[in-house]
Amino acid sequence: MNREQEIKKQAEGQDGKENHLGAAELSAEQNMNMIDGIPNNEKPRVNQNYVILENEIVGEKEFVLAKNPAAPLPYVTWERNMLNDEQKGGENFYWGKYFCSHEAARKNLHERADGEREDLRESRPSLLRNLRQNQEGIARPAAPAGGREKQEASL
Repeated sequence: MNREQEIKKQAEGQDGKENHLGAAELSAEQNMNMIDGIPNNEKPRVNQNYVILENEIVGEKEFVLAKNPAAPLPYVTWERNMLNDEQKGGENFYWGKYFCSHEAARKNLHERADGEREDLRESRPSLLRNLRQNQEGIARPAAPAGGREKQEASL
């Protein structure tokens, strides 16, 4: 039995029933060398020898959490303005905040993303808020042109 047949047999499962995760991986992988239990392997994203583990995209910004086990502070969160990538010639991460623990870095990642969401909410009024303001403007009667001046002139 060759390697490909062994892998397909493993995907079927131990009791002869189909293993859905194994079948999904077999259909998604580009070649049989990539069968390892993780569907559709891609090269990890790396910045300054830190492997990016998580990301959140908010508007035009991306916030990432990355890890480098060899670094004194192995976890970092960075911000990236995706609009600047073309100018910089690739992903340009900045404003790194470094941590000893994964939990602290993960908390910071979410706080940074939530802060950007709040900034966007304040700087860009929601569509509903715009509609309400427009309705209020329509509901107010317009003042007659030069109304006060005409009244004073007639006195």
